[in-house]
Amino acid sequence: MKHSHSYTGTTSFDDCHVHHYGGITSIAPTGVPHTHCMKGETTFLDYHDHDYETRTGPAIALPNGLHYHYFETRVKCADGHIHYISGCTSAD
Repeated sequence: MKHSHSYTGTTSFDDCHVHHYGGITSIAPTGVPHTHCMKGETTFLDYHDHDYETRTGPAIALPNGLHYHYFETRVKCADGHIHYISGCTSAD
C-alpha cells in the first residue's frame, strides 16, 4: 500500500514579506522506513514567487498507528532574496 501527505505553511520573513505554500507530497510505501519528495512554488507576492524542492525527514510514528514527517529547506532565490520553509506534514 502507498500513501502521501498534505502540508501547508508560511515562509520565513525576508525583504519585508512572507509567502504561503502548500501541496501534497510524493507517494511512498506504507509500513517501511521512507521519506517523501516535496516540490512546488510559493504564492505570488511583490511580483515574484519562489520554487522549492526537498525531501521530508523519516516517518515519525504516532500512538494511534499513523505517522507524519518533519521538513525544512531553503526556497530558490527570486527577486534577490530567499526564504525558508519548515513544518510537519499531515498525519496519515
